[in-house]
Amino acid sequence: MALQLQVTEATETYESLRSTMSRLRELLAQEMEDEAGMPFERYSILLMLAKADNGELRPSELADALPITPSGVTRLIDRLERDGVVERRACATDGRGTVVAMTAGGTEVFRRAGRVHLRGINEHLGANLTQSEMAELRRIMTKLAAGIHATNTADMRGARHE
Repeated sequence: MALQLQVTEATETYESLRSTMSRLRELLAQEMEDEAGMPFERYSILLMLAKADNGELRPSELADALPITPSGVTRLIDRLERDGVVERRACATDGRGTVVAMTAGGTEVFRRAGRVHLRGINEHLGANLTQSEMAELRRIMTKLAAGIHATNTADMRGARHE
């Protein structure tokens, strides 16, 4: 007996978003592996470091932003450090903590991989949407992210008071 699923505009939108982002990520990850020889998760860490205000982030900040476990992030950082791509340093504002930053060699690795990533984004996203459609999609995604963040923040506040 087949299950009867409730289908709403929201569930259809979610499924469209989920499947599109999953396929886009698969394509970008495969290109990154094939052309730059780098797993996408490693590139994601380098991208986050490149975007960081001072070029460094705490390991916990990386773990919070990536869809992998904190121990998985630690293993990725360990590998990147062994390869000379990142380094751990003492945190300037908290002597007990550490931060992760790209090395000079890591910056070059990031630039090479970044060209592959940028080309893939332009090819798979930019070539399929107009400038106006991309702006509208970005506006919608920003609105959705803000709503999810507000709900999550309210849920966390409520859990602390229970």
